[in-house]
Amino acid sequence: MKDILIFGVPRAGKTSLSRLLENELEEYEIFSIDAIRNAFGDIFPELEINDRNGKNNNTLLPNYVSKLLYWHHKILKNNHGYIVEGCQVFPDKVKEVFDTEKSIVIYLGHGKLKPEEILKNIRKYDTPDEYSYERSDELMLQQCMKYYELEQIIAKKCKEYGYIYIDTSTNREEVFHKLVNQLKILNK
Repeated sequence: MKDILIFGVPRAGKTSLSRLLENELEEYEIFSIDAIRNAFGDIFPELEINDRNGKNNNTLLPNYVSKLLYWHHKILKNNHGYIVEGCQVFPDKVKEVFDTEKSIVIYLGHGKLKPEEILKNIRKYDTPDEYSYERSDELMLQQCMKYYELEQIIAKKCKEYGYIYIDTSTNREEVFHKLVNQLKILNK
């Protein structure tokens, strides 16, 4: 059974897909990189891993998550799979620190949407639980410009490394259900 690594730009549906997979694939459990990041920020602030653009979010954090995953498998020795989800891991880092032979690597993104369209899509799926919910459109548009730039790099690297890249900008629920069915077949 392979672990499922779900990464990508913010607000592309990583958490929604992870929850759907956890419900559909009973032998899987979610490892939330956001939860791990927040714990590091609270317990070890000197590491500069936190929810405020910590200096080491994209470097040290993926290393810790991959080691945590490794030790979970080694200590528990069960047939359990893990869904690792978050936006703190770029394709080069996945290749460097995760065992991609024992994992399915998926990146979610907004496809070829321009920043204004990304914002519109984010607002479509916004809920009070999301960090973007209370932020102004002006502030979120600045973020969307960064997401757009990241998106181009991620899509290119996914192609280079053979990772799955999924555009969630349209028909998100349908796309997710297709992917869940494909992963059910792969994990039989």
